[in-house]
Amino acid sequence: MKKITLLCIMFSLLVLQCAETAEPLVCHVYGWVRKESDSTGVDGIILRLRDIDPYNTEQSRERLITTATIDSMPGSFEVDSVCYGTSKMQGTGYVTIFLDSTSNPGWPNQYWHPDIYGAVDTVILYITQ
Repeated sequence: MKKITLLCIMFSLLVLQCAETAEPLVCHVYGWVRKESDSTGVDGIILRLRDIDPYNTEQSRERLITTATIDSMPGSFEVDSVCYGTSKMQGTGYVTIFLDSTSNPGWPNQYWHPDIYGAVDTVILYITQ
């Protein structure tokens, strides 16, 4: 009888844990794109940011970002509400930033998996030519 009671309790805890909804973890990201050779900022680069869709955490979403000079800093970009995980899924690899050579002539394809955590974070992307 004790084993059955213990088994029922364990099963009910498992069901309650699985039924809990995942809360998205979002971050406001400030970033810079710099040349790897001399660390100068590069304006006009079109980046694709892929992260978790906060409204459907089983799917991803993609957004386009264009670098520009912000506060005298060339190569700057700013992205609001980057979903880097949920209360059930955390870690690296949920946010990917792509530089596509078809959108950016003269630059090869490149991608990054930045470590983004907290309410506000910064990212520096070094690009090669």
